[in-house]
Amino acid sequence: MLLGLGVFELGVVVAFLARAEQAEAHFAGAVARSGGNHGGTFLYPTFQFQTADGRPITFTSSSGSTSQPYADGERVRIAYDPRRPEDARLLSFLTLWIAPVLLCAAGLLLAGGAIAVRIALARQRRGRA
Repeated sequence: MLLGLGVFELGVVVAFLARAEQAEAHFAGAVARSGGNHGGTFLYPTFQFQTADGRPITFTSSSGSTSQPYADGERVRIAYDPRRPEDARLLSFLTLWIAPVLLCAAGLLLAGGAIAVRIALARQRRGRA
């Protein structure tokens, strides 16, 4: 199930990138939100960019951290859906690929473990016979 979910997430990212346009965005501050398991404050970076047709767009990243990794005005590459430019994502491994990679890896490890156990049990049964 995890492997299937990972492959699905991989497909979502690939489909997004296939239709996305790229732009340069600049860091425009952060949104502070309380919560999480440790009860602290997370900072979600906000970026501004212009679409290919010149519309100004501001978006807030869906991934936050306890410290801000960007300096004021720092420039980053982003990809955005031209039909819905608010659907923008940083072009980074963490933002795009971490969920599919972790889900696929967990699925493969669990499937590999299940196969190894099945082979070991089959060998054990043959040894008794």
